[in-house]
Amino acid sequence: MNKILLIISREYLSRVKKKSFWILTIVVPLFLAALYAVPVYLAMRPQEKSTVLVVDDTGLFDGAFKSSKEITYRTAGSVEYAQRRMDEEDSVSAVVYIPARETTIPSDAFLYYKGTVPSANVQSDVSEQLQSHIRTIILQDVYGISQEEFDRVNATKIKLHTKDLETGKDGFLEIKMAIGLLLGIVIFFVVMNFGGQVMTGVSEEKTSRIVEVIMSSVKPFQLMMGKVVGIGLVGLTQFALWILLSLVGLVGIQAANPELFEAAKSRQSMTELATKGTDAVEQMQALDDAPAVTELLQGLTAIDFGLIISMFLLFFVLGYLFYATLFAGIGALVDSDTNSQQFSLPVTIPLLLVIIMMPAIINEPSGSLATWLSIIPFTSPVAMMIRIPFGVKTWQAILSVGLLLISVPLNTWVAGRVYRRGILLYGKKITWRDIFSWLKKEKSITNKKTLQ
Repeated sequence: MNKILLIISREYLSRVKKKSFWILTIVVPLFLAALYAVPVYLAMRPQEKSTVLVVDDTGLFDGAFKSSKEITYRTAGSVEYAQRRMDEEDSVSAVVYIPARETTIPSDAFLYYKGTVPSANVQSDVSEQLQSHIRTIILQDVYGISQEEFDRVNATKIKLHTKDLETGKDGFLEIKMAIGLLLGIVIFFVVMNFGGQVMTGVSEEKTSRIVEVIMSSVKPFQLMMGKVVGIGLVGLTQFALWILLSLVGLVGIQAANPELFEAAKSRQSMTELATKGTDAVEQMQALDDAPAVTELLQGLTAIDFGLIISMFLLFFVLGYLFYATLFAGIGALVDSDTNSQQFSLPVTIPLLLVIIMMPAIINEPSGSLATWLSIIPFTSPVAMMIRIPFGVKTWQAILSVGLLLISVPLNTWVAGRVYRRGILLYGKKITWRDIFSWLKKEKSITNKKTLQ
């Protein structure tokens, strides 16, 4: 046991003392903070003003386009005149041309620009105003709806709020999708990164023949487990520092902008009251008038980050041990990076498969595909973390963790047998057949000892 502790200490301290460890530890929280700060900044930042010229050959859209703070609409007599205005005025970003057709209602329109593509906001606003005015013409002129009836129908809006009956909290599906994607990608890279460090460390020691000196005083299994646990503790240390720095940053942001967080809390309370029918119309109007950044912060504060962090650490530890032991065995088989591909690729394919299927998991987090991927040990560390923000049934989480707990000792047994055979084997190209024969021999030896 003392020898394993020495190896763990050596692997841990040799990596924690590196500058790259501390640089990564500081950069990642800043990156995560930017992921939260950038949407907030973009939501608060005023958009650039644009001018759009309207050329209407039908005569149906005279005065129909309504200007806003960001977009100004002006009428132009012809496309040629609009083009000249676009050349002379930098503020003119596009020209809307509505050609006359044989039919009464126009079926198409064109948005012209020169060089610079109009922003998505401009394109969507033009499209919405075209569709809205066409509907107005059809309802009023074709079906004879009065202006009063039309205004009443047009002013009626309904906003869908997704709420959990068990917790009473809003769903905030878009925010959960973003967090699920982030968690899945992060746990994929950290498992691959620290697992790859185990494989690289074992391979380097074998190539440099240092392992021959180490093996004179420790058993192969002790050396392998010392490396796996030591590098795993480096990962846990890094996570602990990330969480600490993130909490410090969050407290700082909340102290600097307390009004935003208070607005998010009041918005949540208004949503809960409105669903109970107390002055529902006025409250829902207040919700609609609230800025987008308030809704974003409300969604972030409603997320149970304590549960997410706990599950992340649990699945990182189990996922890392599951794959790190396999990577340790692979590192003992190879002498160069080229040889490692034939053994490491089959091990990493399941995780890559989850990344490829990530859109399908996000689209239906409670579906059969997502459920099975979050239960199978080879894919569960990544798939389960994608599903966690959406809510996972207790029995599925228990089954997923239980299968990983069973699989980790099995992987350790397999990797230990391969490690012991391959770590001192030089100059021979090892195949999968060799690996299976080693496992069969170890099994037969174990059976003989049991019989004796």
